[in-house]
Order: sequence, then structure tokens, then C-alpha cells
Amino acid sequence: MVSYTMRHRPRECPSEDQRKFLETLRDLGPRDNAQTAVIRKSTKRACQVRGWVEWRCLDGLPGIRAWHLTTMGRKALKSPGRRNRAISVRLANRNRLSPQVSSFS
Repeated sequence: MVSYTMRHRPRECPSEDQRKFLETLRDLGPRDNAQTAVIRKSTKRACQVRGWVEWRCLDGLPGIRAWHLTTMGRKALKSPGRRNRAISVRLANRNRLSPQVSSFS
């Protein structure tokens, strides 16, 4: 029986630049390189390697290619960012460690 290799570490969350690029594609739809010129090529490539975006032809226009958000990219956007998780963990720890203060009126 064939077994598939297991992932050794969980998938990383998108960085701030990657998240911004993914949100642009989610909000505005497929974009070509001219429309995403502000975003660095390395950011686009990193998103492509992780499977969050694809560089493919537009629907109905076979010669024109654009960046498309994939299903995995949508899921990556739904996951909380690194900063948000760190803040929520700190708040949970602070609430757990702080003594309960009750006020009597």
C-alpha cells in the first residue's frame, strides 16, 4: 500500500505583502502584471509557489494571462494573520493570569 508523506510543519500564513496581494485579487478579480505593478515580483512568486495564486489565461480571452486567486488562496485569507494570533494568545494569557477583581457597590 502506498502512503503519502505527511507535512512536517503547518502551512505558513501569508505575510503582510502577500496578504495585500491576495486581498486585491479577491476584491477586484483577476489582475495582469500591469495592474499589479506595485506588488513585487517575489511576492507574486511566493504566492504562486504556495499554491495561493495561478498565472493563467482569462476566461474567454485565450491570449491574455492574469493572476487568479485559487481556493487555497481564499482559505489562506480566511486564516488569521500571525500578528492577530499572537495578540489573542497574549490576551488569553493576561486574562488567565490576572486576579479577578470584584467591586462591591
